[in-house]
Amino acid sequence: MNYKDPVVLILNITVILVLILLILPTLLNKKEKMRVRISFSVIFLIVIVNCTGNLLIFYFENYHLLGLHFALMGVPFLFGPAIYFYVTEINDTHIKNVVPHIIIPIIAFLGGILYNFCSPEEKISIMKQMAAGSYLPYNSVNTAVIIIPLYYFVKSKIWLKKFHLNPNDPFYVQKRIRKNWANEFLNYMIFSLFSFLIIATIATYLFHVPQMYLDLIGMPIYFPFIYSVVAVRNNMISKELEMNYVLAKSENDKKLNEQRIDISRDLHDNIGAYANSLIAKIDHISTSDKQLNSNQIKDLKANAENILSLLRQTIWVLNNDKIAAESSFDYVKQYALNIFKNTNIKVSFEENIVNNKILSTTEASNIFRIIQEACQNIMKHSHANKVKISIISTDYFEISVEDNGVGFTKNNAVDSYGLNNMEERSRNIGMFFTIENLKGNGTKITVTDSPK
Repeated sequence: MNYKDPVVLILNITVILVLILLILPTLLNKKEKMRVRISFSVIFLIVIVNCTGNLLIFYFENYHLLGLHFALMGVPFLFGPAIYFYVTEINDTHIKNVVPHIIIPIIAFLGGILYNFCSPEEKISIMKQMAAGSYLPYNSVNTAVIIIPLYYFVKSKIWLKKFHLNPNDPFYVQKRIRKNWANEFLNYMIFSLFSFLIIATIATYLFHVPQMYLDLIGMPIYFPFIYSVVAVRNNMISKELEMNYVLAKSENDKKLNEQRIDISRDLHDNIGAYANSLIAKIDHISTSDKQLNSNQIKDLKANAENILSLLRQTIWVLNNDKIAAESSFDYVKQYALNIFKNTNIKVSFEENIVNNKILSTTEASNIFRIIQEACQNIMKHSHANKVKISIISTDYFEISVEDNGVGFTKNNAVDSYGLNNMEERSRNIGMFFTIENLKGNGTKITVTDSPK
């Protein structure tokens, strides 16, 4: 087939139209970030620009546009950066400094402009050499266009390997799909470039096919096939992400609603009880002829402090979407130091935090309520003078409260110490609750995500 054959014109125009149609769904997809849409579209636009330029210069023999053709050869040098940008952007990572990635395309563009200063005779001579495949600058630029993206392929693969996702992220599934697609997309691009490099090498050095024929015939036949697969897979991934986003949002809304219900119940059960007690005592005092004594004042103050403490804890939970185990334990320590203040009970803490587990607000709130219940039980029933609160966050999570008091019996444990409530809270967050008598008296309650 001669490069002047009308079939070549039809082939290139068809490819241009097909590629435009392939990128339109992504380019017009407003649910995707603009940076992602642009970087993906540039990969397709490179072939469109190449095909358009080749037709204008070679097929229609517009020799006077030779400078434009060489200037447009700077566009294919954006292929590698566009792939790297797409891989990072689709994983919600922004490249801050783009200048190093556009230096080579700019140099190629400026070098192409210099051809505008050639005489018409020189341009015709260069065109003939290009058609014969003997013009070294043209062949060198085409080779560089294929070789330079290899650097970006390696760079993208290394970046993906180092890019880690947080399993506790509420959108972990969607981000994992994006990362897997970025890797799959990169494999498609690597395959397309390497295979075309092999074809071009064999055609040029074994069959002495001029580079112009590869540009006008080889590229329009080969790349649209690969790009069609990429475009179809990209649209499939977009639909899958959209569906998973809806499911994740629904699940997240459900969890938020459950948290609101739990918080409302806690406010009603705890703050409501203290407030009612406070009101009843104030009513009693107001109808009594007796003057307030110090014990009554302390009692009123204790009720008011309990209400404030519970309100602070509720606000703490509401202000955090995720709470690290260390941060949660700091809050537990504050509470324990406050509740055992001005008592004969000495409290100590033990921490072994290697992997700082991320707790949901529901988990953190329920764990705090369990510790709160345990501390209040110690105050009321244990007759202890020592309390130790410990946390372990390594390959498993565990928090415990132990005292040196009188211990408990199976019969009075459920009735007196509210163990049913603590066990239920543990089950609600998928953790395990245990209570045990210690040797030499004392009690230890444990909440853990690891069954023993």
